[in-house]
Amino acid sequence: MSDLAGSPVQQRSADTIDLQGRAIPLSCIFGYDTVRWPLRPAVAAFFGTDSLEQLHHDQRWNPHAEDLRLPSNQITRNSWNASKTLREAVSPETTPLLHSLTRDLISQFVGPIRSVQPLPMMRVNFHGSRAILRFHRDVEYGQSPSTINIWLPVTRVYGSNSMYVECRSNAGEFEPVELEYGQALLFYGTDLLHGTLDNVSGGTRISFDFRFSL
Repeated sequence: MSDLAGSPVQQRSADTIDLQGRAIPLSCIFGYDTVRWPLRPAVAAFFGTDSLEQLHHDQRWNPHAEDLRLPSNQITRNSWNASKTLREAVSPETTPLLHSLTRDLISQFVGPIRSVQPLPMMRVNFHGSRAILRFHRDVEYGQSPSTINIWLPVTRVYGSNSMYVECRSNAGEFEPVELEYGQALLFYGTDLLHGTLDNVSGGTRISFDFRFSL
């Protein structure tokens, strides 16, 4: 991974982790073909709108009083409910796309992949929601050292509607991940502290997350 020319990798950390004899970046941003892997259209079709970043205004999915003080636990509950409903509805369509993206694209810059999480997670995070992901390392939940995380939003992410990831292990320094649709983040979540803040960005985030093993 010494040269990004011709690679889907657009940005990567200087630090790497040795996994199965391979130098894997602690984090990297990569791009993918949204025509070959049309993940946002599947989500937009379910919600009946392509204005996904403004979905928090839709009372069908985020019912609340207009004068509700934000951030609000009610918005957090609405986010969780929408996440569950969305995942159940679109997983049959989106899971094969994500598995294909992993084996046909990600393997180009990490090498052979042994296994992929069977059913990716989906998360909706409305503007006004409290933090839904406490800061943690996945090793706290027993994640294998040979496992790598993929975080793939289908909306633009920035500031407090994004995820914050440690720049290197035990650094205690965080920045929000900034991505456009068609970009995703690979990171070593086993050891890097990561989490979210209250979403007061003005935008809704919708994302997939899953893991694969080398």
